[in-house]
Amino acid sequence: MNSKNGLIIILLLIGLCSLGCEQEKEESLFDPDYLSDHSPVITAMSPLDSALAGIVEITISGQNFSPQVENNFVYFDKTKAEVLEASETQLKVQSPNVVEDAMMVKVAVFGAVSFSNLMPYKLVRGVGEYGGFGNFDDIYVVECDKEENLYVALGSRKILKIAPDETVTEYGTTAFPLFSTMKFGPDGYLYIGRLIKAIYRIPPGGGAAKKWISMPDNVYDFDFSDNGMLYVSGKGDSLYLVKPDESVIGVAAYPDTYIKAVRIFNGYVYVGGRDNATDREFIWRNQILGDNSVGENELYFDWSANVDETSEILSMTFSADGEMFVGTDAEAGIINVHSDGTFEPLYPGVLEPETYSMAWGNGFFLYIARRNDDTTKRRVIKINMLTDGAPYYGRP
Repeated sequence: MNSKNGLIIILLLIGLCSLGCEQEKEESLFDPDYLSDHSPVITAMSPLDSALAGIVEITISGQNFSPQVENNFVYFDKTKAEVLEASETQLKVQSPNVVEDAMMVKVAVFGAVSFSNLMPYKLVRGVGEYGGFGNFDDIYVVECDKEENLYVALGSRKILKIAPDETVTEYGTTAFPLFSTMKFGPDGYLYIGRLIKAIYRIPPGGGAAKKWISMPDNVYDFDFSDNGMLYVSGKGDSLYLVKPDESVIGVAAYPDTYIKAVRIFNGYVYVGGRDNATDREFIWRNQILGDNSVGENELYFDWSANVDETSEILSMTFSADGEMFVGTDAEAGIINVHSDGTFEPLYPGVLEPETYSMAWGNGFFLYIARRNDDTTKRRVIKINMLTDGAPYYGRP
């Protein structure tokens, strides 16, 4: 047998051997008996289209969610949101603290092979510093005009004007470094209180502040009514009315009361401050009558009994639908007082004290002057309130 024939016989033997050997079957990862849960489906989100980043709760409606919170996974793009509550048709999540105009929301459920469909959504900034102020800017009070220019009074004896694009210019100067309030009047003047028995003002267009009128008591705060009357209070015994002819009369007795906040809303003058006799804080109101006098003092909210006995009322404003917001040195920064007497912090865990001054712009934004012993916290803060503010009648 030559070598060639021998090689052929060997190959044939190897082939016959392989035919007689049973090949080992590879083990498959596929389980034909496994039944996957139905994939989750998103049908709607509330608030619709957008929400404040890091502040509000978002409700996701749909199908095939797990009633067990820990079995649901919600993503805003790549950011995982905290799931607070869950049912088969609804998830409630905390909005992630990520500001993004265009993002996709999706849900995964433990046991389901696929993610849900994608839902477009926006997370917008709710609270942020405004105007570019730093640690050396001693911020006191703020005011806004109809063009959404913000005016900021500083301890450096300057009034700065901040345009909506945050361009900063000098609007006015003062001979004093301390401010307690600042409001535009219907005549275009910018009126200023500084905790003495006088009111100052800056002429339309800006300039130096000059004394306007003397007052019987130290002035802390004031507000204009819809017919140009100015209601003034402070550290004294009365709520005062200043008429356009510059005459001053007391319209309501508040004996030994330090009133630090005045706001006119829906035919009432609301005042907030401390009753020195009891060392307790309250909010009262007086109805404005036809002759611009006011009715009896009405207790509106017992601050010390409800909020706490150590914090102060520093400023006050209203939304267009009647929600009261009170600036304070309490930890919450701003307290939302409802008309039924209940209350809650505004954006808990996000705002800080002390909210010394507030000015609601012409839309959804509330501007506050935040004072604090810590200079790194003295800033102007812009807050998206998601609703309009009540009218400021003096605003030109």
